[in-house]
Amino acid sequence: MKLFGKKKDKTPPPPQAEEQAQPPKSPIQAAFEKNLKFLNQESYPREFFEGLFTEGERTVLFTVGEADFPTGEVVIADPLVYLGTKYQTLLERRIPKGSYPVELSVLYSETAGLRIAAARLKIKEEKAVSYKRGESRANEDGKRPFCFMGVDAGTACFTDLQIAGEYDGFLRKWHQENPDKNHYDDYFAEFFAESYEKFPRVQREGGDFIQWKLPQSENRLIMFASGLGDGMYCGYWGENDKGEITELVIPFLNPEFF
Repeated sequence: MKLFGKKKDKTPPPPQAEEQAQPPKSPIQAAFEKNLKFLNQESYPREFFEGLFTEGERTVLFTVGEADFPTGEVVIADPLVYLGTKYQTLLERRIPKGSYPVELSVLYSETAGLRIAAARLKIKEEKAVSYKRGESRANEDGKRPFCFMGVDAGTACFTDLQIAGEYDGFLRKWHQENPDKNHYDDYFAEFFAESYEKFPRVQREGGDFIQWKLPQSENRLIMFASGLGDGMYCGYWGENDKGEITELVIPFLNPEFF
Protein backbone atom coordinates (compact mmCIF):
# COMPACT_ATOMS: atom_id res chain seq x y z
CA MET A 1 0.00 0.00 0.00
CA LYS A 2 1.32 3.40 -0.93
CA LEU A 3 1.39 5.96 1.89
CA PHE A 4 0.72 9.60 1.13
CA GLY A 5 1.88 12.52 3.20
CA LYS A 6 4.66 12.83 5.72
CA LYS A 7 5.88 9.63 7.31
CA LYS A 8 5.12 9.52 11.03
CA ASP A 9 8.11 9.58 13.34
CA LYS A 10 7.88 6.54 15.63
CA THR A 11 10.80 7.65 17.78
CA PRO A 12 9.55 8.01 21.40
CA PRO A 13 9.73 11.51 22.84
CA PRO A 14 12.55 12.23 25.26
CA PRO A 15 11.71 11.92 28.98
CA GLN A 16 11.61 15.68 29.43
CA ALA A 17 8.91 15.97 26.77
CA GLU A 18 6.79 13.38 28.55
CA GLU A 19 7.17 15.24 31.83
CA GLN A 20 6.16 18.47 30.18
CA ALA A 21 3.07 16.80 28.74
CA GLN A 22 1.85 15.96 32.27
CA PRO A 23 0.26 18.98 33.94
CA PRO A 24 1.56 19.56 37.46
CA LYS A 25 -0.69 18.30 40.24
CA SER A 26 -2.32 20.83 42.51
CA PRO A 27 -1.32 20.64 46.20
CA ILE A 28 -4.74 19.28 47.17
CA GLN A 29 -4.62 16.57 44.45
CA ALA A 30 -1.12 15.50 45.46
CA ALA A 31 -2.15 15.36 49.12
CA PHE A 32 -5.34 13.47 48.27
CA GLU A 33 -3.47 10.77 46.35
CA LYS A 34 -0.88 10.39 49.09
CA ASN A 35 -3.62 10.15 51.70
CA LEU A 36 -5.51 7.55 49.66
CA LYS A 37 -2.48 5.24 49.69
CA PHE A 38 -2.01 5.79 53.41
CA LEU A 39 -5.54 4.87 54.54
CA ASN A 40 -6.94 1.48 55.60
CA GLN A 41 -3.71 -0.29 56.46
CA GLU A 42 -3.93 -3.20 58.86
CA SER A 43 -2.21 -1.25 61.62
CA TYR A 44 -0.52 2.06 62.44
CA PRO A 45 1.78 3.15 65.25
CA ARG A 46 0.01 4.26 68.41
CA GLU A 47 1.59 7.68 67.92
CA PHE A 48 -0.46 8.25 64.75
CA PHE A 49 -3.76 7.92 66.63
CA GLU A 50 -2.47 9.95 69.56
CA GLY A 51 -1.46 12.71 67.16
CA LEU A 52 -4.93 12.81 65.63
CA PHE A 53 -6.44 13.52 69.03
CA THR A 54 -3.88 15.95 70.40
CA GLU A 55 -4.84 19.61 70.20
CA GLY A 56 -2.33 21.90 68.55
CA GLU A 57 -2.02 24.95 66.33
CA ARG A 58 -4.02 23.29 63.54
CA THR A 59 -6.09 20.72 65.43
CA VAL A 60 -9.12 21.22 67.67
CA LEU A 61 -11.01 18.44 69.46
CA PHE A 62 -14.79 18.71 69.62
CA THR A 63 -17.25 16.37 71.34
CA VAL A 64 -20.55 16.35 69.43
CA GLY A 65 -22.48 14.47 72.12
CA GLU A 66 -23.33 10.90 73.04
CA ALA A 67 -24.47 8.10 70.74
CA ASP A 68 -26.64 5.26 72.06
CA PHE A 69 -25.78 1.55 71.85
CA PRO A 70 -28.73 -0.46 73.20
CA THR A 71 -27.24 -3.82 72.10
CA GLY A 72 -23.51 -3.06 71.86
CA GLU A 73 -23.34 -4.37 68.29
CA VAL A 74 -21.37 -1.73 66.41
CA VAL A 75 -22.06 -0.54 62.89
CA ILE A 76 -20.02 1.97 60.88
CA ALA A 77 -21.61 3.36 57.73
CA ASP A 78 -22.46 6.33 55.58
CA PRO A 79 -25.81 7.23 57.19
CA LEU A 80 -27.18 9.06 54.16
CA VAL A 81 -26.64 6.12 51.78
CA TYR A 82 -25.83 2.78 53.41
CA LEU A 83 -26.98 2.76 57.04
CA GLY A 84 -29.67 0.13 57.51
CA THR A 85 -28.80 -1.65 54.26
CA LYS A 86 -26.75 -4.75 53.49
CA TYR A 87 -23.85 -2.45 52.61
CA GLN A 88 -23.36 -1.15 56.15
CA THR A 89 -20.37 -2.59 58.04
CA LEU A 90 -21.21 -4.60 61.16
CA LEU A 91 -18.06 -5.06 63.23
CA GLU A 92 -17.21 -8.39 64.79
CA ARG A 93 -16.37 -7.11 68.26
CA ARG A 94 -19.05 -5.82 70.61
CA ILE A 95 -18.98 -3.13 73.26
CA PRO A 96 -20.95 -2.94 76.54
CA LYS A 97 -24.48 -1.61 76.16
CA GLY A 98 -24.63 2.10 76.92
CA SER A 99 -24.10 5.61 75.60
CA TYR A 100 -20.71 6.91 74.54
CA PRO A 101 -19.31 10.30 73.47
CA VAL A 102 -18.31 10.92 69.87
CA GLU A 103 -15.27 13.18 69.53
CA LEU A 104 -14.04 14.77 66.31
CA SER A 105 -10.53 15.84 65.40
CA VAL A 106 -10.99 19.03 63.38
CA LEU A 107 -8.07 20.08 61.18
CA TYR A 108 -7.42 23.61 59.93
CA SER A 109 -5.44 23.16 56.70
CA GLU A 110 -4.19 25.73 54.20
CA THR A 111 -4.38 23.05 51.53
CA ALA A 112 -7.77 21.48 52.24
CA GLY A 113 -9.54 24.03 54.44
CA LEU A 114 -11.39 22.94 57.55
CA ARG A 115 -11.79 19.16 57.62
CA ILE A 116 -12.68 16.40 60.07
CA ALA A 117 -9.46 14.38 60.22
CA ALA A 118 -10.84 11.57 62.40
CA ALA A 119 -13.75 10.55 64.61
CA ARG A 120 -13.56 8.66 67.89
CA LEU A 121 -16.12 6.72 69.91
CA LYS A 122 -14.77 6.91 73.45
CA ILE A 123 -15.76 3.77 75.35
CA LYS A 124 -13.44 3.96 78.38
CA GLU A 125 -11.47 6.83 79.87
CA GLU A 126 -8.35 4.67 79.90
CA LYS A 127 -5.66 5.44 77.36
CA ALA A 128 -5.24 3.04 74.47
CA VAL A 129 -1.80 1.44 74.19
CA SER A 130 -2.38 -0.33 70.86
CA TYR A 131 -4.77 -0.32 67.91
CA LYS A 132 -6.19 -3.04 65.68
CA ARG A 133 -8.26 -2.70 62.54
CA GLY A 134 -11.88 -3.63 63.15
CA GLU A 135 -12.94 -6.68 61.16
CA SER A 136 -16.49 -7.16 59.96
CA ARG A 137 -18.65 -9.95 61.32
CA ALA A 138 -18.64 -13.13 59.26
CA ASN A 139 -21.68 -14.12 57.23
CA GLU A 140 -23.53 -17.40 57.71
CA ASP A 141 -21.13 -19.02 55.24
CA GLY A 142 -18.18 -17.86 57.34
CA LYS A 143 -17.02 -15.18 54.92
CA ARG A 144 -16.32 -11.60 55.97
CA PRO A 145 -17.82 -9.18 53.44
CA PHE A 146 -15.40 -6.27 54.02
CA CYS A 147 -13.67 -4.47 56.87
CA PHE A 148 -14.11 -0.96 55.49
CA MET A 149 -17.17 1.24 55.17
CA GLY A 150 -18.03 2.80 51.84
CA VAL A 151 -18.88 6.50 51.78
CA ASP A 152 -20.84 8.00 48.88
CA ALA A 153 -22.45 11.05 50.50
CA GLY A 154 -19.46 12.41 52.40
CA THR A 155 -20.81 11.38 55.81
CA ALA A 156 -20.12 8.64 58.36
CA CYS A 157 -21.31 7.41 61.74
CA PHE A 158 -20.81 4.95 64.57
CA THR A 159 -24.07 3.40 65.67
CA ASP A 160 -25.78 0.32 67.07
CA LEU A 161 -27.22 -2.47 64.92
CA GLN A 162 -30.65 -1.95 66.50
CA ILE A 163 -30.57 1.76 65.73
CA ALA A 164 -29.51 1.01 62.15
CA GLY A 165 -32.72 -0.98 61.80
CA GLU A 166 -34.77 1.79 63.38
CA TYR A 167 -33.17 4.30 61.02
CA ASP A 168 -34.02 2.16 57.99
CA GLY A 169 -37.63 2.02 59.16
CA PHE A 170 -37.69 5.79 59.64
CA LEU A 171 -36.36 6.43 56.12
CA ARG A 172 -38.80 4.01 54.51
CA LYS A 173 -41.73 5.70 56.24
CA TRP A 174 -40.41 9.18 55.43
CA HIS A 175 -40.04 8.36 51.72
CA GLN A 176 -43.53 6.87 51.62
CA GLU A 177 -44.86 10.14 53.00
CA ASN A 178 -42.54 12.26 50.82
CA PRO A 179 -42.21 10.33 47.54
CA ASP A 180 -40.77 13.22 45.54
CA LYS A 181 -38.29 14.46 48.12
CA ASN A 182 -34.69 13.80 49.09
CA HIS A 183 -34.01 12.87 52.71
CA TYR A 184 -30.88 15.01 52.91
CA ASP A 185 -32.01 18.15 51.08
CA ASP A 186 -35.54 18.07 52.43
CA TYR A 187 -34.93 16.79 55.95
CA PHE A 188 -31.41 16.43 57.34
CA ALA A 189 -29.94 19.59 55.74
CA GLU A 190 -31.90 21.71 58.20
CA PHE A 191 -30.33 19.91 61.17
CA PHE A 192 -26.83 20.35 59.74
CA ALA A 193 -27.49 24.06 59.15
CA GLU A 194 -28.64 24.47 62.76
CA SER A 195 -25.49 22.72 63.94
CA TYR A 196 -23.36 25.17 61.97
CA GLU A 197 -25.16 28.13 63.52
CA LYS A 198 -24.38 26.77 67.00
CA PHE A 199 -20.77 25.76 66.38
CA PRO A 200 -19.43 27.69 63.35
CA ARG A 201 -15.79 27.57 64.49
CA VAL A 202 -15.42 23.80 64.10
CA GLN A 203 -17.28 23.05 60.86
CA ARG A 204 -17.85 24.33 57.35
CA GLU A 205 -20.82 26.43 56.35
CA GLY A 206 -23.87 24.21 55.99
CA GLY A 207 -22.73 21.95 58.82
CA ASP A 208 -20.40 18.97 59.19
CA PHE A 209 -22.03 17.09 62.07
CA ILE A 210 -25.28 16.56 63.96
CA GLN A 211 -26.62 14.71 66.97
CA TRP A 212 -30.06 13.50 65.90
CA LYS A 213 -32.77 11.57 67.72
CA LEU A 214 -34.89 8.94 66.02
CA PRO A 215 -38.46 10.28 66.32
CA GLN A 216 -40.01 7.06 67.66
CA SER A 217 -37.39 5.69 70.07
CA GLU A 218 -35.40 8.91 70.73
CA ASN A 219 -32.21 6.88 70.38
CA ARG A 220 -29.35 9.22 69.49
CA LEU A 221 -27.39 8.96 66.27
CA ILE A 222 -24.40 11.19 65.47
CA MET A 223 -23.49 11.90 61.84
CA PHE A 224 -20.29 13.62 60.74
CA ALA A 225 -18.44 14.56 57.56
CA SER A 226 -15.79 12.13 56.33
CA GLY A 227 -12.58 14.09 55.82
CA LEU A 228 -12.23 14.89 52.12
CA GLY A 229 -15.51 13.15 51.30
CA ASP A 230 -16.32 9.91 49.51
CA GLY A 231 -14.10 6.86 49.73
CA MET A 232 -13.46 3.78 51.84
CA TYR A 233 -12.55 4.02 55.51
CA CYS A 234 -11.82 1.53 58.30
CA GLY A 235 -12.43 1.62 62.03
CA TYR A 236 -9.63 0.83 64.50
CA TRP A 237 -10.14 -0.54 68.01
CA GLY A 238 -7.99 1.06 70.69
CA GLU A 239 -7.09 -1.35 73.50
CA ASN A 240 -5.60 -0.96 76.96
CA ASP A 241 -2.77 -3.15 78.26
CA LYS A 242 -5.33 -5.87 79.15
CA GLY A 243 -6.65 -6.07 75.60
CA GLU A 244 -9.93 -4.37 76.56
CA ILE A 245 -11.57 -1.93 74.15
CA THR A 246 -11.19 1.71 75.13
CA GLU A 247 -12.19 3.43 71.87
CA LEU A 248 -13.04 3.07 68.20
CA VAL A 249 -11.39 5.48 65.75
CA ILE A 250 -12.08 6.17 62.08
CA PRO A 251 -9.15 8.09 60.49
CA PHE A 252 -10.10 10.09 57.40
CA LEU A 253 -6.82 11.79 56.63
CA ASN A 254 -3.24 12.12 57.81
CA PRO A 255 -2.75 15.77 58.88
CA GLU A 256 0.92 15.59 57.87
CA PHE A 257 -0.10 15.50 54.20
CA PHE A 258 -2.26 18.62 54.48
